[in-house]
Amino acid sequence: MVPLNREGKEHQVLRALSMILFWIILRISLLVTGVLAIVHWVLAWFEDSPNPQLVRFCRRLAVYQKHILDYLTFITNDKPFPFQDWPDDETERPDSSM
Repeated sequence: MVPLNREGKEHQVLRALSMILFWIILRISLLVTGVLAIVHWVLAWFEDSPNPQLVRFCRRLAVYQKHILDYLTFITNDKPFPFQDWPDDETERPDSSM
């Protein structure tokens, strides 16, 4: 294993700080997901079909959470929103085959 030079160490420190920040954002977004699930259930109680705007936002939030997890697990080095655009419906869909 080759020792890291000064730039490499600085990069690792910045990566660690950004990973902590995105982990906190992920935890908050999971809390929001839980609240949205309850809201969606309450709305479904009174309506015949799911709220399309809420479904669309939840789908985008799920894609955003996947982007954060990909960054945290070193699958990608691309930082998620706000360093990239907020995911749209065409970006990527969570696997619905489960």
